[in-house]
Amino acid sequence: MFHFFEKNREYVRCEINELPAGRWHIVITEPGGYERTEQFASSETAHQRWRELQTGFVADGWFGPYGRE
Repeated sequence: MFHFFEKNREYVRCEINELPAGRWHIVITEPGGYERTEQFASSETAHQRWRELQTGFVADGWFGPYGRE
């Protein structure tokens, strides 16, 4: 699933996926194209981190998340 945040006509894209063996990752792509990946051992820890990211983006003035599959 993809989620987007928007600010000043720029976008941050967050992709959340399940990997083999029950692991999860969140890929965050910044407006300039820089990409970082965070990996998690469970869906619970990935979800907790996703909530932290959302809170941080909103606090920094980003609008969203806007979801897309």
